[in-house]
Amino acid sequence: MKQSNKQITALYCRLSREDEQSGESNSIQNQRVLLTDYADKHGYTNTKIYADDGISGVTFQRQGFQDMLEGIQAGEIGRVIVKDLSRLGRNFIEVGQYTDYIFPQHDIHFIAVLDNVDSKKQDGMDFITPIKNIFNEMYISDISRKLRSSQRVKSSQGYPIGKPPYGYMRDPENPKRWTVDEEAAEVVQRIYHMRLDGNSMDDIAAALRRDKVDLPSVHAIKIGHGCPNGRLDRAEYWWRTNLVSIILKNQSYVGDVINFKTYSRSYKLKERLHNDKENWEVHHDVHEPIISRHDWELVQKTISSKYRKPKHVEKNIFASYLRCSNCGANMRYKYTTDKPHNHYFSCGKYRERLCSKTHHIRVDVLERLTLAAISNAVRFAREFEDEFVKIVVSEQYRRIQAAQKQNQRKLDTAKKREQELDIMFSRIYEDHALDKLPDSQYQKLLHKYQEEYNVLREQIRHLDAVVKEELSHEMDVNDFLKVVQRYTRVGELTPAILREFIHHIVVHHREPAAIGEKPEQKVEVLFNFIGEVDLPDVEMRKKLHKSFGKENRKQAV
Repeated sequence: MKQSNKQITALYCRLSREDEQSGESNSIQNQRVLLTDYADKHGYTNTKIYADDGISGVTFQRQGFQDMLEGIQAGEIGRVIVKDLSRLGRNFIEVGQYTDYIFPQHDIHFIAVLDNVDSKKQDGMDFITPIKNIFNEMYISDISRKLRSSQRVKSSQGYPIGKPPYGYMRDPENPKRWTVDEEAAEVVQRIYHMRLDGNSMDDIAAALRRDKVDLPSVHAIKIGHGCPNGRLDRAEYWWRTNLVSIILKNQSYVGDVINFKTYSRSYKLKERLHNDKENWEVHHDVHEPIISRHDWELVQKTISSKYRKPKHVEKNIFASYLRCSNCGANMRYKYTTDKPHNHYFSCGKYRERLCSKTHHIRVDVLERLTLAAISNAVRFAREFEDEFVKIVVSEQYRRIQAAQKQNQRKLDTAKKREQELDIMFSRIYEDHALDKLPDSQYQKLLHKYQEEYNVLREQIRHLDAVVKEELSHEMDVNDFLKVVQRYTRVGELTPAILREFIHHIVVHHREPAAIGEKPEQKVEVLFNFIGEVDLPDVEMRKKLHKSFGKENRKQAV
């Protein structure tokens, strides 16, 4: 079939990032000049340029190539000219599919100028063509291997190997490093502060949309670090929950470099897969942080905890701070319909029958206890700093040692009972199978043991985590004192105060009291950096100091 004069002669150009290193000879502009001159000299008219800039030859999912392919399949294109076979692609199997099958099926006249390939000439597609395609693929394979090796070396030196996240940019003086993008960093800090103040990710995204804050991709384009893709319209402010989530989980904001979070199985596959954490390469405190490590860790706790607020009720500041003493689950915030002012927390696992008790506690009681604990700690640390340090260090050591032994005993007991239940499950199953145990009794025992087993598994999971946390516990009194120095007194509880001082609060179940006695409920307030500390009352300590001073004066006289 002879090519019609109306059919297009496609001049296809491609340049990948790897090819850019080869210098000016491979540039898109040079390819255009070469192909246009070749078409003019050979009398090929009705030419049209198709180009893919910065796209690897391994994949054929390129916009310019796909547009050309549509023209071929529609019968609009009759001839395809490329600079050489590597411009068509570097996957020799797929290149062969096009040159040997697809192009001939559509009667395409294919020319690779520098490789002297011309499908209309008898020797134009000789045996050497597949060999050239193999060498082209070997080239990209070699480039891929060298690139991976280069990334490993770069990462081992503490350099980031990916693009800087929103909030950072490449340092103009040292492009291997990141520097803070002040405008974007303010938005990142706002997102973290809103989360720490108790806002959901939906609320944060809605606030950014309302205030018309540019999306990270749009911001990058505006400061000249991104590639424009279509016109900018209302979508440039369309923040979504998943984008907020990505920013809140990004450890780079504390100054760390995290490399190899994703990987590809082969240079031929562009899909990125999530790498296991043990395969990550993490370098701490490499660049300037946007978020403090303490705040970042607090945010991770709010993400990992499932919190639902009741309808028509404002979110409570204690959400995600309270834990059940039995199973370790987060406490759920609730209120009674007939008493809307009676707000309280209870164990989230109780209704699922994974915890044996409710651990119910009212919000007003929590506020009173927590405020008293924080106020006393601040006053004592400011007025009796040396004594405070001694108490914290000695009491923490004693408490950690005792807690480790107690929790390890509980864990051993729970695991032993778990083994006993496994044996009992086997026994009742065998008795039922041999008709020694009636079906009704079997079902009753099975239900009873299953409930106990479920509760036991929750307790073991919780105790396992507690024992591991205690073994890796690190105490830093100085960091706590730095927080204390920012406050002269604490008059009321706010999200910021809780965030600064409280790590978490353990709530025990209120046990019934004997006749004539008031029931008591144990609540453990664990501070950031120092954990739980039993401090003397400040006023009592002042009186002791005064009386001690008088005794010393009498003895001196």
